[in-house]
Amino acid sequence: TMNTCGFSCPWDSGQVGWIYADKAMIEQEYGKIRAMHLRAAQVVKQKNDFVARVLTSYDIFHEVNDQGTVIRLFMDDSWFDVSAIEIVAILKEADDSTRRVTAHDLYFFTADGILHVVTELTVR
Repeated sequence: TMNTCGFSCPWDSGQVGWIYADKAMIEQEYGKIRAMHLRAAQVVKQKNDFVARVLTSYDIFHEVNDQGTVIRLFMDDSWFDVSAIEIVAILKEADDSTRRVTAHDLYFFTADGILHVVTELTVR
């Protein structure tokens, strides 16, 4: 059995091998990882901007953190802390049998329940 965090008995734990990589391989793979991190940051920013744009379009007051993530909503004279947000695309089949995003369901999870917003705005 392999275990990356060790076993309770020191007799059963220890080094099992080596991994070798030359400098060119490490530089090549690091570039791919860096590109993935940059793309992930772009996607998160795009999502955060979209959510804020939807809330603003419905005149729903909200607060964002330093990263632009919506963290609180103001509704019915109260602030609600947002613990999670889910965005679900609503698809419609076009005449050419392809599917296109025509709207989005947004779900804002709070300790008091779920706020469900439907918007025809699309991510840009």
